[in-house]
Order: sequence, then C-alpha cells, then structure tokens
Amino acid sequence: MDIHDLKASIRSDIRAKRRLISNDELKASDDALLEAFKSASKADLKLNEAYSRSKSIAVYKAVGGELPCDALAAYFRSEGKTTVYPRTKGDVMDFCAVKDPSSELVKGDFGIPAPSLDALAADPSDIGIVILPGIAFDEQKRRLGQGKGFYDRWVSSFDEGHRPLLVGVCMKFQMVPEVPSEAFDIPADVLLCI
Repeated sequence: MDIHDLKASIRSDIRAKRRLISNDELKASDDALLEAFKSASKADLKLNEAYSRSKSIAVYKAVGGELPCDALAAYFRSEGKTTVYPRTKGDVMDFCAVKDPSSELVKGDFGIPAPSLDALAADPSDIGIVILPGIAFDEQKRRLGQGKGFYDRWVSSFDEGHRPLLVGVCMKFQMVPEVPSEAFDIPADVLLCI
C-alpha cells in the first residue's frame, strides 16, 4: 500500500467513526477542548507566550463530526482576541475576522461554513495561533488533513521563525499509531487530544 492509499484508508476509517458521534458528545467535546486549552496554556510556556502575543487566533467551524471549537472561540473573543475563520478560493486559503459566527459565516467551498467572499482578509502576521483541525494525529504531532493541503500551503508561506503556533486538536479516537507523512506535511506544535 503506497502513502496515498494509507492516507485514504485512515481518512475513511476516522470519517466512519465521526459519523457515530452524537450531538451531546460533540457538545461535551467542545467544552472539554476549552478546558484542555486553558490547562495547556498554563503548563506549556510556548503556548502561553503565543497566546499572550496573539492579536488574532484562527479557529474553524466544525462539520461532519469534527471536534467543535465554538466554546474555545467564544472564550478567545471574551479575552479580547479576534477570531479568524478560514475561507478558500480555488487552491488558496485565507482567514477573515468573525465576531458572530452564527450570522457571519456562509456556506463555503466543500459545504464548510466560512466568511463570505467579500469579507476582508485578515493580516496573516496578526495570527499568533492556529487551532488546527485534522482527520488524524499521532504522538509526533503529525497531522492528516482532509487531503487538499490548504493549511500546509498557508503555513509554508511564512518565513522561518515567523509562523503562528499550530495547535492540533482532536478526540482520542483520532489518534493513530503513525500518520503517513510527506515532505510538505507540516506537524502541529502542540496537540490537544480530548
């Protein structure tokens, strides 16, 4: 089995498991992620420093059984941070400030709630942390995404030493022994598994 087949197999397995998650479990996971972030930001100096410096934090709107980060995003806004959500146009992803996800997000590419195409893109240098969704992660913080490479391309556009801190988030069943990795795959810096 080649690397692309391995990635496809893991994606298929995890997506099947995500379909079995109830709304109550997703809500509990959303709350648990907020608590995990608060604990980690006290214990992890790198995360604490990035959070203190961040003007904007990239989050996402969960779909299809993904780990929600709504409670976390609301917490960031309550702390005076700007939350920015991803938007894709062709092969390019950018982020836009969103104060009220319930009214400002529209159905974007792939059916994912995203800022509208006329929303102003955020300055990438203001984004200090990216809450990074994924299909699967491993103990080395390697990430398997949806397969389109949006996050990897966006992160690789930064100069070395100037990119945001990548905080991978997942549920326990999304942890796998090893995520097949290629040269362009960028691992998380911090992993929160709830």
